[in-house]
Amino acid sequence: MMGISMKANNIVPLSVLMVLQFAVISLVNQSAFDISYVDILKDTSGAMLAIGAVSGWLSHLMPTDLKNVLVFWRWKNVLPGHRFIQLSERDRRIDTALLKARVSEFELLKQNNSEQNSYWYKEFYRPSNKQDEVASTHRAYLLYRDSAAVSFVSAFALLVAKQFFSEQFLELSYQSLWVFVVAIAGFCIAAKNAGNRLVTTAVAISLSA
Repeated sequence: MMGISMKANNIVPLSVLMVLQFAVISLVNQSAFDISYVDILKDTSGAMLAIGAVSGWLSHLMPTDLKNVLVFWRWKNVLPGHRFIQLSERDRRIDTALLKARVSEFELLKQNNSEQNSYWYKEFYRPSNKQDEVASTHRAYLLYRDSAAVSFVSAFALLVAKQFFSEQFLELSYQSLWVFVVAIAGFCIAAKNAGNRLVTTAVAISLSA
């Protein structure tokens, strides 16, 4: 993962996910499926570069904190690292007794969610973040989190456009926006699962080292 950031590596799959959503919207709004959306996927330059640039831009419109709120449905202590002890206790790969021996003041930290994330990041994530299992799970989390954010921004933009430019978007039905709602829900669930898995995988690898 060195040299190119995880977010940069995710641009292509993020773009593909967005094209697929717009293809489904096209299917919902037209009697015949517009195959041109699928044809875009065959072109690794030109259109895909433009879509990648737009997707990357859209993914940065929503602040990171709001993205995490969207995924985990929490306002406080949002990240799974804030609950790494509780998540670790439910993971069969992790020996809870070994975790208690490794974590000083285990019971006190367990009651302090605001401190758990900092502890997890320093003691478990940093020593293991170059491991393939941790890096791949982290990349999956970022991909699905950004996909949810881009879908949310796209749905909001189309809804606003439909309200203020109704003539130009006459063929766009409100029902088709449910494509984004379903996509956002699916991406959020996937991101949440990947985020939780990232936390426990880092703990499991660190404890086994």
